[in-house]
Amino acid sequence: MTSTRHRWGDKARFINKTEQQCSRCEMVKVGRREVEGGHDVYWTEFWRDEERIDDGGLTPPCDFRCEQTAAGDACRPEGRHTFL
Repeated sequence: MTSTRHRWGDKARFINKTEQQCSRCEMVKVGRREVEGGHDVYWTEFWRDEERIDDGGLTPPCDFRCEQTAAGDACRPEGRHTFL
C-alpha cells in the first residue's frame, strides 16, 4: 500500500519563515512567523506551481506527480522555490 503522506525535504531557513518541498509532488510548505501585539504569530501556507493552496487550514493531499512520471522529467526535487 502506498502512503498518501508528503515526503518533506530539508528545511530552508530564512529570517521569518522556513520552506520545505515535497519530493513526491513538489508542493512547498512555508512556515511563517510575525510579531503581532508583542506575541509571536505562526501559520503555515502551502504552494504548488506558484499558486497558494487554501485547504481550510489542513495540509492538502499529496498527488504523487513526481512518482507517477516514468522518466522523472517533470519532477525537480532538488529545485527550491522561494515565495514571499
